Amino acid sequence: MSTRSPKYPLARLSPAKDDILIIAITRESVMTCDIAPMLEKLTALSSTREAALQWEGTLTFVFEGWDEDPRETAEIPEIRAYFAALTEAWPHWLHFAEKVEDTIPHVLRLLCRGRFERIRPDLVGWRFEDFDDIKRLLARLFCGQNAMYERLALPEEINERIAQEIAQLIESTFQ
Repeated sequence: MSTRSPKYPLARLSPAKDDILIIAITRESVMTCDIAPMLEKLTALSSTREAALQWEGTLTFVFEGWDEDPRETAEIPEIRAYFAALTEAWPHWLHFAEKVEDTIPHVLRLLCRGRFERIRPDLVGWRFEDFDDIKRLLARLFCGQNAMYERLALPEEINERIAQEIAQLIESTFQ
């Protein structure tokens, strides 16, 4: 019997992998670009040191009400605009997002220019237009993370581990 190696081995170091927090973003909120309800929920995660430690590496999200739309979420301009506004107000995805599945690459697809294209007959992938977009976005997100770490006096070891996890995720995404 063979064992598969984890897709992102360093991500396995993050705590609470069995406890994933899924937040649902409604179509109505997206269409009105009303980030207030979601921002209130997310701010609760990053408001105290205890909450930030508890919810580190556990967050993912879904967009409700788009099941009939044949496009991927990263192709829908309203979702992209909503998510950009939400991220501008709450730039803490790198700390809170789960890092075992697709949440971080999904954040990148939503916030960086690109397009879906067929890689093989049975595989479709996102082609980023400009790698510099990704570098600028990650710099912004790490600034947001660093500000939160300073404000909440979070351990630098966690910040460093997350930076290593993100580096491995990015490397795996672009191989």
